[in-house]
Parts: sequence; C-alpha cells; structure tokens
Amino acid sequence: MTDSAVSAPLSESDQALQVLGLGDCLAARPSLESATAHLVQAMLEDYFPAQGEALRTAAFINLTVGTTSAAPASYQIIPLTHRLIDCWLGKAMPDHPLGSYLTLYPGAEAPQMLRLQVAKAEELVSEWAPALLQSYMQSLVDFWSSPALSGQKLSDVWRSPLAQGVSPWQQLSDFIATQLRKASTALTGDELDTVHGVLDFPDFKARSQALGNDCTKARITLVRVPGNAPLYQQALVLTRQVGQRQIVLLYTLLGGIKSFDSIKVLEADLGQTLSDSDPDPENYSADDHVFDALTATLLTRQLENIRTLNAGDYYDRAALDRHLYELTGPQVLVGAFSSAHEETLRQLHDLLPDWLQQASAVDRATYGRYVCRLSEVHRFHFGEAFLASIPSIFEFAQQELAKSLLKLDPKAKDVVVDRIRVTLTQSDSSPWEMAGPGFAAQDLRTQSSTRSYVEMALLNVDAFPLSATAQVHYDQPAAGEEQTPPSWMTYERLRAAVSDANVGATYPALLKQKLQRNTTERYRQHSLFTHYLQVLLPMLALELRLTQRLTECARLYVTAVMSMDTHVLVLSGLSIVVRPLALLAHPGAAADPVLNHFVIGPRMVDRGPQVLLRPGATEPLLEFASLAHLLAAIQVEGELQQSVLAGLDDYSRKIYDQGGFLEPHLTRIILSTWDLPEIPEPPTLDTTVLSGTVVEALFAASVETLIRHAEAISVSNAEARRKLLTDLGWALFSLLIPWAPGALAGVGLIVQLLPSLKALTDPNTQRPWAAFADVLLNLAAVLVYHRRLSPEPLATAGAGAAIVKPSVDGDGGLRAFIWTRGGRDFSASELERLDRFKLATTAPADMLPAEGEWRGLYQYGGLFYAHIHGDWFHVSRTIEGVRIVDIRHPASLGPWLIRDTSGSWQLDRGPRLLGGAGELSLRSRKRLNTLKYQARQLLDSLPGRLGRSEKLLRIAHGPADVEDRLINDAKLFSDLSAKLQELAHGLDEYPKELVDKLDAGAKLLRAQGTRLRIERVKIDPPTIIGVSYLRSKQQIRIRSLGPRKDISGGKGRDFLQEYEISDLQRTPLWYAHFHYSSLDAVDKNYTAAHLKTPRQRFQGINYQRAQEQSNQGVDAILRARIDATSASELFLSPTSW
Repeated sequence: MTDSAVSAPLSESDQALQVLGLGDCLAARPSLESATAHLVQAMLEDYFPAQGEALRTAAFINLTVGTTSAAPASYQIIPLTHRLIDCWLGKAMPDHPLGSYLTLYPGAEAPQMLRLQVAKAEELVSEWAPALLQSYMQSLVDFWSSPALSGQKLSDVWRSPLAQGVSPWQQLSDFIATQLRKASTALTGDELDTVHGVLDFPDFKARSQALGNDCTKARITLVRVPGNAPLYQQALVLTRQVGQRQIVLLYTLLGGIKSFDSIKVLEADLGQTLSDSDPDPENYSADDHVFDALTATLLTRQLENIRTLNAGDYYDRAALDRHLYELTGPQVLVGAFSSAHEETLRQLHDLLPDWLQQASAVDRATYGRYVCRLSEVHRFHFGEAFLASIPSIFEFAQQELAKSLLKLDPKAKDVVVDRIRVTLTQSDSSPWEMAGPGFAAQDLRTQSSTRSYVEMALLNVDAFPLSATAQVHYDQPAAGEEQTPPSWMTYERLRAAVSDANVGATYPALLKQKLQRNTTERYRQHSLFTHYLQVLLPMLALELRLTQRLTECARLYVTAVMSMDTHVLVLSGLSIVVRPLALLAHPGAAADPVLNHFVIGPRMVDRGPQVLLRPGATEPLLEFASLAHLLAAIQVEGELQQSVLAGLDDYSRKIYDQGGFLEPHLTRIILSTWDLPEIPEPPTLDTTVLSGTVVEALFAASVETLIRHAEAISVSNAEARRKLLTDLGWALFSLLIPWAPGALAGVGLIVQLLPSLKALTDPNTQRPWAAFADVLLNLAAVLVYHRRLSPEPLATAGAGAAIVKPSVDGDGGLRAFIWTRGGRDFSASELERLDRFKLATTAPADMLPAEGEWRGLYQYGGLFYAHIHGDWFHVSRTIEGVRIVDIRHPASLGPWLIRDTSGSWQLDRGPRLLGGAGELSLRSRKRLNTLKYQARQLLDSLPGRLGRSEKLLRIAHGPADVEDRLINDAKLFSDLSAKLQELAHGLDEYPKELVDKLDAGAKLLRAQGTRLRIERVKIDPPTIIGVSYLRSKQQIRIRSLGPRKDISGGKGRDFLQEYEISDLQRTPLWYAHFHYSSLDAVDKNYTAAHLKTPRQRFQGINYQRAQEQSNQGVDAILRARIDATSASELFLSPTSW
C-alpha cells in the first residue's frame, strides 16, 4: 500500500510557467523544412562546393507551355525540400516536362538554371530521402548544442546573464536544477538536506567526497501518469539513509516533490522495480552530473521517438511536420499534467476558435507566447490598463452631474444619476400649420421620447429645450421599478446642472491634464500603453494572418516594428520603416497629416506589402500591395476614406472631402476671362519616414485622437456625437483593454473570450487581477503544450507517440552521445573517467605529425595519438570522427574529439548524434556520400588520365617521370579506396563496388606507368639505370658475344668483351662494351665499361679520327658509363643473364 504525501506540490500556474519556460527554450528548434534544407545542401554541395547555404533554396522549375501559341508559358516551383519529404513519404515522382530545370533562385523573375540535370537531381533525391529523419535528428542535436538562444527574447525563467552563449541543453539542465530548488522550499529538516546534497554537488563522486558514503543518491526513471492513457513523465528519485530512517523523494517537473516512507513503497506506487542490477536508459543511477544526465536522457528520448516514425502513418508533409514539432515540444520533457489541471486546460482549449485550433504547432506556440507575455504585463501592472485611472465619458458625466446637482440643492446628496430618465414631449406640427386659420388644439401633433439623463447631458443644454413638456423619472434599482422623483428633481434643475457641469468642455480638459500636461501621469499612461500595445498588436497581426486577412510578410513587419521599436529594420533584405500617413495635395505642397494613421512597410515605395495601422479603428491593420494601392483604396468612397477624412484637420478636410481624393479642392487664380482653370492632379502620399520611436508616435497620436473626439461634442450633430463619444475611451481602445468592463465590440480574440475567461477565475480571490493573469497563463500553456487535449481519436496515426514510453532496442538504432558539457569545469566523475584513457608514459619521441584530414594528430607505428590539455591519448579514426580509445580494451570508448579553428583537437563537449550498429548518422552519411562522390568523380577521370599518359611518353623529363606521374594518380585511387574501407568497415552501406573499381583503377594506372616507362627507356639513349629497370621487370635478355677481342690493332693493349642487350623478341636494343688491358685479366678489372647503341656499336676513336681527317663533321659517340655494381650484377655474373 502506498503511503506518500505531496511535500512540495506545484500550483497550476506554476505548472503552466514550467511549460511556457520550456516552450521558450524550444522556440527556435528546427522545423522539418528547415532541417530538410540542410539535407538539400549536403546533397548538392559536392557538385557545387562554392554555393554554400544558397543550395538550401534549390527547386525544380517545371515549365508548362500554353495550349495555344497565344497562351503564355508558365512554370511550377517544386522546392527540393518538398521533394525529399514527399519521397520519404513514398509519394510518386512528379512529371518534369521537357525544358524543366533546377535553380537556386525560385523566387526570381527569371530563375537562373543550375547545371545539374533534372534526372540526376531526382536520382540524388531518391538516394538521400532515406536520411530525412536522420537529418531532422541531426538538426535537433545541433539546436540543443547551439548557443543561438542567447540572442532571443526569452521569458524571465530563461533570461539570465549566465545563460548568454549557453546551449539550450545546458540551459535545460540548469533549469531543472533551479526548479528543484524552488520546489524544495516547502521541505524542512532531513528531506531538505537530501535535496540540497544533490543541488550543491550534482556529481556523485564530488558529493560522496564532501558528504560521505551516506550522501544522497540520485536515480533517473520514467514514471507513468495516473489515467487511462499511457502517459509518462521523466522523474528523479533521491534517496538517503539517515540513521534507521530511509528518505525517499520523487521529483517531476509538473508534479513537484513527493515523499515516500521507503523505496519499496515508491516501487509499489510506480509499479516497477528500481534496481541497478538491470539498468536501462530510462532507469539507472546517475553517477555523474545528475542534471546533465537527466537532460541527456530527455534528449535521447526525443530521438528515440523520432526514430520510430513510419512514413505510412502520414498523409502529407504538414502532418509529418506537425507531429515532429509535437514530439520535440515541452510535452516530451514534462509529460502530462494532473487530471484536474488537464480538465481546466481542456475547458480553455474548447474556447479556442477553429482557426486557432487548426493552426500549425509553430503558430499556436507563437500565439501562446503572446498570451503568456500579456499575462506577464497584466500581472506587472497589477491589472491596470491604459486609461485605467481616467473615467470614461459616461462615468465622468455621472460624477460631474452629481456634483452640480448637490451644488444646486443639498437634498441631492444621495442621488444616483444614472437612474434618472427624462421624457420630452414636443409639438410635431409646423409653425405654419399652427398659425393657419381654423387650427384647433385637438389638431396639435406631438412626439414623445425618453432618454437617459447622462446621455442627454453629453449633448449639453441643446438636449433640454425649454419649449418641451418634460416628465422626470427616477428608477428603482430592482426590476426597473419606477418611483416618484423627489420634489427638488425638476426639469429646470436637471437642465441647470448640465449647464453647470459642462461635460463637453471639462472632459477634454481632464484628458489634456492627465495625458499631456501632468508629467508623472503621462509617463504612467505611456508605459501602460506601450507594454500592452507591444504585445497585443503583434498578437492581432498573427490572428489576422491565421484568418487570411494579413500575409505572413505583413505580420512580420508589424511584429518587427513593435518588438524592436526602431525605425531601422531589415527583413528579407528590405529596409522596413514606419511612415505617418499624410497627403500631398499637389507637388511641392506641405503634407497634410492624417491623425493616428501609420504605414509600415519597405522603404522602397513601390515594394510591399504596406500595412496601414489605425489603433482606433475597428480594423486596425489593413494590408496593401504598395503605397499606390493604398492611395487607390483611399480614393474609393467607404469606411477607409471616412477614417482618413476624420483624421484630417478641418482645413485639410475641405480639400479632400466630396471627391477631393481624385481632384483636390485647391484655390486657383484666373488671370483672364479666357483662361480655363487646370484640372488638378490627384493627391499623392507623403513618403517621409517617422523620425522618432513608433510607440511614442502612436501614444501621442492616440491621445490627440481622444482629445479631438471629446472636443467634438460642441460642434457635432447629435447623431455624430452619439457615435463618437459613446463609451469613448473604452470603445476606441478596446484592443488595449481586453479586460475592460461591459460588452465590447472590440477587435482581437482575447476581447471575444473575455467573459468566458473571467468565468474561469476564482470568484473568492482577493487579487482578481492575479487570478485573471493565471487564466491567461493556462491559456498560453494550452497553446504551447501541443499534445491534443480533446478526447477524440487522433487523426494521424502514431501522433500519440510523443508521450508514450519509447522502446529501446539496444545499439540497433541511432542515439545521442553526451560525454560532458562546456560552460563548467570537469566534474570529479568525468575527470576519473578521463584518467582511465591517459597514457601512463609520454608518447614516443619520434612520432610524426599527421597530415590532411587528420592534421593535428600524431602517428607512430600505425597508431594515432592526440595531445589534449598536456596529456596524451590513443585515438581511433572512424567515419563518425575521432574518438579517444583504450587500445588494450577495444570496447572501452572515451569522448569524441573535435578540431578547433587553430587546428588543435579538443574534447567535443556537446551532444553528438551517432549511428547504431551498421547504421549511419547524418554526419557519417554526408562524409560517406562525399567520399563516394569523390570516388565516382575519380573513376570518371580514369580514361582521361590514361589518355594523357600517352602524351607524357614523349614530353616527360625521363622514363621515371612518366611512371611517377601515373603512380601519383594511382595513389589517389588507392588512398580513397583505403579511406572508404577504413571508415565504412562494418557498415550496412559498405561501398564494395566502388572500392573494387578504385582498386582496379589504381592497378591499371600503375600498370600503365610501368608499360610507358619501359617503352620510354627503350626509346631513350641507353643508361645503366634503364637497363637495370628493364632487367628488374624481366623485359630484356643479356648475353655475351663470344670471347674478348683485341681491338688495339694487334698491339695487345685493348681487349673488348661485348654483351648484347635485347628485348624479349631478341631484337638488339643496346650493347655493353667492357675494355681490358689483357686477354686474361679478371672480369672485374676492366679499364672502361659503357653502353652503346646498335648504330654506333662499331664506332670508336678511330672512326672519329677518320671523319676529322676527311674534313667531315665528327659524330658524337654515346658511351653511357657502367658503374662497378651494375657491371657485376648485370653482366659479369653469368647467373644474372
């Protein structure tokens, strides 16, 4: 039986904050398309190495010719990212009409062709598509390793100076520790000490050294969440023995800390055994840095979930992308909420409109972060919003009328002004009728109307005619029952109070005092206005984009100018600016500004989109293709034109009203009766850029709009006043005040959900603003936490895998390797593990530096070494990279190494995605494919190399040069073959065919080199080196041509021993002449030895003398010297023949 107590539970708002904090950390994680773009680059960069990241946008341009000669040709764009995903999903290859091609600039007006055949590109797509999930997992690991989050705007949970430049997985490790520390604040005594032991010493070895063998032990496990669905949470089990008492604590991010009486009670509660005898990746003792280990487990769990996906479970790219985004979201990290909290979230989920429920996971998360930020702003300002301390015009009128009535009569002390109504009865007969003969009193027509006293007061004394018959009503608060008004509440006194209050003058004065003149109050209102607007306007822009009323580009422009608050922005290569909307009546005219209208868009006026921002309008954001399109829309009669007219001052309004947007009403001077006035050109838009900050301009313009509308009470007719001033501040800025009282016809989803959201707050809370902020926080969690909360079955097969227990099948699948992490010193456990791999002695003194790919390593006796932080290690080179190993124990593997910018090898302290047994990670696949590409390129060059070698026969410096060049070529083939064999050994994708072809190519080149050298030796003049080479290749025969002969003319001073050097067909190539001083001299005691050509065989000094005596040119006779060693080896020993 379980005996546990919740020692440190988390509130629902704290749980929501956990999810939102993690959501912020994961906001920049890769999408399927962004990861696939990296795969496209990897696929093409061997063919186009200079293009770099530009390759990611590669796309097919499928040309479509018109059915008739008059019909224009068109084209369809198919990004390679889409083709790779579709290929992985098993979709058929699309038809590529004749003339289709590949480009890197699909958005250009005339996309430039990339020199790669469409058929070859499709072949590459088929080859690389199986690596799609590996590419996504690699992008995910890169994201976890990257410090890119340091520049993002994160929530307060992640916003820390220490987090700058720190990777997300390191931030997550620190986040888990921070949350455990927060949860432990509810603990005391031994339980608190148990938790602090882990917080103070996350590494077990350091903990045991500091606290002794009875210190806290940490275990990582996976626990099931109660309920019907198989949902799990990653958990941390902390145990410690204190005397006879065993302390057992279970910590989860959403569940807080639970205390158990013993480990057996915990095991019974979990339904599993916690034992070190059979550990697995989801249930093991963390002997190193516990929070790093827990984070590594979470990351590995994500990868395992992704690895199990099947293409047949997804009907299109969007379904796969949505599921991957869910798999990598907060739900994998935190598991499920409690059942009660899930019910609250489900109620909030059911409030969401279809367009938000059906939005992509990225858009939902973005909207959720806006809601979260709105909650933060609301909480920061204690529930106050813009104009919170300034009464609406109705409230102000009630207050001022009550004061005036009390001034006129002390009996009016307790009067409730908004319960007063007045019925006016007035004659409806014209004065001419009543003055006519025979008009009788019974013929008099009258008209009666009953109105609220406050509404009448807004129209000033004009609403209280002296000629009317009046009846005053004073309503009961219950059931609207009428009671007799007090005697002092006469029509005349009510009229006098309206005149005394003079709301039409005093309310604008109040606005000016509060929002313009009072520096302190203006600053406060400006702060409220800015904080809310910077959240709500981007939120509204996203809402409009999701409902197809804004494009994504327009949304990004609005978001950028509101979040960055600067007038110098660059998006997609375009400078984005804000312009106050203003009109130019004619060229050179002063601009006529339109109050509270701004245009957001590219600085180039002919580019778009251009977004019209009108904070006080029912449609605050309108998109136009360019400024010219905006002007054309203004020129059309309708709501937009009326909005612009209302924003002009009185003088300018006369120029543009009544058709002036097409033909401005300008003053023109006619000098002659014969002159016809020129018809003015339509006005243009001023393109001047806003000089100050956006929010300051918006605040000033909005305040001026409020005051202008309030002042209009004295000049507008009754209908206009009613329209302009009803609930003035609230209606105009309902976007900024989503929790304003009363029913609002405002813009934005939050306004529409207001009554339902308020209904979910605690009615008994003492801080209603905080309760409402908590509701907003939970709403944000619903949007960020992507697991579907509705009980309906999932539309996509396998979509529930995000939070089910992953299956782990040993080394058969891809996995992450995290040996340690940067940003902190090595822990004691890590140092102990690293020490096992250090060489006991110094490395051999005669080691040679490695070259090429392994530059920075050292080589000796076939082994490779690395010098890291003053210590030497044995390393192994694999297709995954370089790794520290223990050559005495091959199964013992250390950390991976990475080469820094200086060329030195260092420990790779970030996550690394590895391949399982016989499998490849994306890094390895890219490297293997690069080697295969190089191999194919090299093999394609083989015929050319062989052909060029024939030309070398005549132009090379010598026979050895011919062979050396071909041996160098052959070495390219053999080295690449050796690299492929070494790095791909044991892989399922071992490229045997390529290896065999490379080896055959190398053999052919070497044979060609030998053949050509032999041929060149035979062509060139004889040398003893050439003879030796031919003899070594068994290409010649050497024989003695009889006994020695006296060639000294019978003087017995010069005896010749001649040898014939012939080819295998016995054709003489050269002759070797050995000269002796006597007939019986020892063979080795020759006086001269040289090689001669067959033509000069019998030519000697006497031949040359005869040429000289006959006045002929003397021919040079080639006598190639034979050294003693060669003479002995080649000629003088009969066994060498």
